[in-house]
Amino acid sequence: MAVGNIFLGSVKKFNQQQIETRFTLVILPLIPQYSMVVVGKEKSGREGFRIKLHRQSVIAGYLRSPLTVGSLTAILIAGDRPGTLSITIAVLLTLAALYMLFLYGHTRQEEKEERALMQELTGIAAMASWFDEESCQVQYNAINDSYKDNYANNNWKTDLQNNNINYQKMPLIYGLAIFNATIHPSDENRALRNKAKMLYDGMKKVYG
Repeated sequence: MAVGNIFLGSVKKFNQQQIETRFTLVILPLIPQYSMVVVGKEKSGREGFRIKLHRQSVIAGYLRSPLTVGSLTAILIAGDRPGTLSITIAVLLTLAALYMLFLYGHTRQEEKEERALMQELTGIAAMASWFDEESCQVQYNAINDSYKDNYANNNWKTDLQNNNINYQKMPLIYGLAIFNATIHPSDENRALRNKAKMLYDGMKKVYG
């Protein structure tokens, strides 16, 4: 395809979900349109949820193919005209291509924990910070309604501050604390998130 649209820049793979970015294509990818958490692929495109443009996915979309082509070209040149310079360039380009293909944009351990929780709560293995404020608010409201329905209309912030929690409540509280700190960043809300994370991690160690 020389002109059209194409999904590139696969990064942050986890539990069969990953980020890809849709680019306008004119021989080469030109303009990133949007990124999405891809949960499935179809002939007509991708199945998933749009997120904010993801910087690492955009960079991967621009660089992976040129680095791969450049690496192969440099290897052929070095093989045909061996020399210190040609071999050095081939090695450097090959290392850069391998890094971009296999290491760049991997999912860190701390991200895996949050994404596993979000997949449990929302069905989407995504960090809350990837979504815009409106999407975060929708998810927050849905989890908060579930919390109130299950726990006698309790307020999760009050329960967290008063340590009125148990293992069943903790995933909901931690998820709410994550979205709350993303929507309303402040020292107080970051402190609530950190406390929820500490309790969530502790309960996971105890209950598995």
